[in-house]
Amino acid sequence: MQDEIRIHIIENVMPLLERSVNSFYSVLSKAELVGVQEKVQPRFVEPHSGHFMLLMAVKSVSTLNAIICLIKAGYVQEVGILYRVLIECNAKILCIEEAHTKGVLNAEQKKIVDDYFENDIRSAEDIINGNNWWVDMKKVNASQARFLSEGTGNKDVHTIRTHIQTIYDAFSGYVHGLYSHIMELNDVNTGTFTLKGCSPRVDGMLDVVSSGVLQTLNTFSQIALRLGLSELKKELIYNRDVFIKSEAYCG
Repeated sequence: MQDEIRIHIIENVMPLLERSVNSFYSVLSKAELVGVQEKVQPRFVEPHSGHFMLLMAVKSVSTLNAIICLIKAGYVQEVGILYRVLIECNAKILCIEEAHTKGVLNAEQKKIVDDYFENDIRSAEDIINGNNWWVDMKKVNASQARFLSEGTGNKDVHTIRTHIQTIYDAFSGYVHGLYSHIMELNDVNTGTFTLKGCSPRVDGMLDVVSSGVLQTLNTFSQIALRLGLSELKKELIYNRDVFIKSEAYCG
């Protein structure tokens, strides 16, 4: 029952996050249908860093909604995979947000944004031709650490960076199917693997998910601030503070 209450609280945060994404979009140039024949698809005509952050926000909220569905069924391994996606999206947003607070994108940040939009996969041929987008997450996490150190007044960038990288690496184990991670599904009492949800492990993963919700609320408040959405920023901060005091959060 306690898990159900925590999940319900998290679900109640989602409408605000969903509305935030569309509020971000409302102040940016809109996508248009481009291409020819069957390849006509929505794209931004002149995409920039603001669009990049928007799309990472879209992915964050979509991922959180998927996490809720999976955690209800006890699929903690798969939640671990999606949590890695979530923290990566938040890291990329804050990496670019660091550039906006300083007024200029450094070479690495500019490359992240430019390469992202240049890697426009519209067909199998694009994949075959080798178009790809790969980001050095150690550099992204370093940028995120610098930004967070400025925002919190904690100048120990190295410790923050180490903490961020450790969490990222730990949940990468779910993505890559590491030995230790998959063995979480082994039941030594029955001599089998649990393949349809592992409910006893849900509570621990809910602690992780609640941290992801908090991080997303904080990240979205930064986007709202930069886009001049002051009322939305206040709402996000207020709901963040309420969430921290709720049963769902385990800090």
